[in-house]
Amino acid sequence: MATEIIVPHQQLESNAEESISKSSNNNDVSVQNTAPNMDALRILEPVRKKLASIEAERIISVIEKTIDKIQIVTLIPYIIANHDRFSVALGLELMCALREHDRLEKHLNFAFGKLFNVGNPKQANENSIDIVKMKKKEEDIQILQKAFGTSVKNILRLFKRNPSAYQIIQSECHARSRICVDLTLVLMELRDFVFERLLIAPSEDKEKFEYVQKIIKRDKQNTEIIATLEVELTAAIQNKENELLKKNEIIRKLKNNLLQLDLFSQDYIRQVKQDAEKQQLNDQKDSEGKVAKYHEEIAQFRTQLNNMITEHRASEVALRKRKYKIETEIENWIQKYDADLQEKQDEYEQLLKIHKDELVLLRELEQKIGMLEPEYTQIVEERKIKEEKKKAKEHQAFLMGKAAITIQSFWKGYKVRQLMKALKKKKKGKGKKKK
Repeated sequence: MATEIIVPHQQLESNAEESISKSSNNNDVSVQNTAPNMDALRILEPVRKKLASIEAERIISVIEKTIDKIQIVTLIPYIIANHDRFSVALGLELMCALREHDRLEKHLNFAFGKLFNVGNPKQANENSIDIVKMKKKEEDIQILQKAFGTSVKNILRLFKRNPSAYQIIQSECHARSRICVDLTLVLMELRDFVFERLLIAPSEDKEKFEYVQKIIKRDKQNTEIIATLEVELTAAIQNKENELLKKNEIIRKLKNNLLQLDLFSQDYIRQVKQDAEKQQLNDQKDSEGKVAKYHEEIAQFRTQLNNMITEHRASEVALRKRKYKIETEIENWIQKYDADLQEKQDEYEQLLKIHKDELVLLRELEQKIGMLEPEYTQIVEERKIKEEKKKAKEHQAFLMGKAAITIQSFWKGYKVRQLMKALKKKKKGKGKKKK
């Protein structure tokens, strides 16, 4: 019986050791195979990191300049919509070009709208004169498109001459639409792709092609080796299954032996139960004695508790008196707080009345300022009409005059604020004297 149990156990341990050694060998082979793959990827990378020819550098510079121009052009609608914000930073010449560009864009959109209205097939069938109008509109649109393209080129040229303006608008990249952002990203990817292709020389490209062909040939050989190894693997699996059948038979015999051992162990369990019952009776007797002893101790503790209650009643009365005294003090503080709060409320109402009087004075001052605004707007309109007729020097003089007017308005506002501060200080002084 003992020999039948020991032999299968030793066989299982030897088989486990063999499988562990095979798996470790396979892991070593896989680690060794990854190293050539890393070398292959390094070979496919370009050798040079910089462009060797002037033509390649020119190609990359053309793509980069195109990206910069597209970034500027995509921000033109945002700059035109916020021309007040960018008027000082971009300069007079650039803002004039942007206004001209906006005007051309509106004319072009208007011309397109008219063309679509004239080119309606129902209207063309009703009147043949619409066809002539449509051709004329198309000619006008072509002229406007040329002028629009010239305006874009002029704006790009002005931005090139003004690097500070270009840096200012670059910070407004969030204003671009999603389509413009996608276009810029695509152009950047195109630049990286062209740069990578220009780094590779024709001879290097040929060598890489030959190397890839060698790798393909080697891969075919590896597939053939894998096929042969798979056949060997199926044969090995079949052998393992046969061994498993033999081991299952051994396990069946061991189960029969365990069943016999179970029958023998039942008598032993019966004997253990009898001994446990005897031990339980002895423990029960001991526990009864301990319970009686614990009851005596509980009675002693109760008497001690009653004595302590009588001792602490006097201290409880003293604490209750102290509690009542503290509560009365709290009520007195609450009454004092209510009185102080009422006094502060009266003071707040008095200050609120003073504030309302000051608001009335402020509205009167605002009405006086509002009377001056129509005159200011009329002066601005007259100067805008003169601005179209004057030359560049007169235009500059106009800007200086406009700046002087704004300074005067700010000065008036400053004087009004100073007057308001003086009035507030006087009123505060009077309030303090009254207090």
